[in-house]
Amino acid sequence: MPNIWIFLVVIISSLIKGITGFGFALFSFPLLLFWYSPKEIIPVLMICNLIASILIVLQRKEHKLLDKNSYLLISAGGVFTIAGVVALSSTTGEMLVKLSGVFFIGLTFYSIRTRNKNNELPSHNYFTAGALIGFLTGAVSVSGPPLALFLNRAKVSNRKFREIFAAFSVVTAVIAIIGYFQAGMITAQILKTSLMFSPILLAGTIVGKRLNYIMSINSFQSTNIVLTLIASILLIVH
Repeated sequence: MPNIWIFLVVIISSLIKGITGFGFALFSFPLLLFWYSPKEIIPVLMICNLIASILIVLQRKEHKLLDKNSYLLISAGGVFTIAGVVALSSTTGEMLVKLSGVFFIGLTFYSIRTRNKNNELPSHNYFTAGALIGFLTGAVSVSGPPLALFLNRAKVSNRKFREIFAAFSVVTAVIAIIGYFQAGMITAQILKTSLMFSPILLAGTIVGKRLNYIMSINSFQSTNIVLTLIASILLIVH
């Protein structure tokens, strides 16, 4: 039975997921590594993330939020998730986690330097970003930092940001879970833990949606950068 600290991590991570559309695995993963190995917790986080993301996608929208470039980003992510699953299944996952943390920190500082650029990103940037982020999703279950930084650079609104993240997570999580199952990484214990975390995650998603609506875009982007840095450092030192 998970202890109170594990549940506290899940509660906070769920609220972050509800506000930003990402952040559940980003925040919870490095902390949960104190109690679980990467191969034990990554499939759990992927299943929970899929459930919460489906809820976000199904929530009523005032107007269509996804465009052509959004679909290109999501499609590339889905395809390259398979490569990440292969990478995880052939290693312990420890080295992938630490390398990801270093990469995310570098990417964050680069994003801060280019934050004020206003030129529109070409379509091929969406494909490249989707491919890289898809690989990371399959390998370490954490797609939040690079996707958040990319969408900040693309200057998308709070609601579009949240919607792209949720749709990206649905596609990549389904593919990753199928890959984990084929690799024998989905066990009865993993399903039990996922079901235990899911009600907390769903509640946090609903509450976080309300907070998302009242945040300014500058506050929203700054929050994403701070969360990315904190989680990246935790990935390295866990």
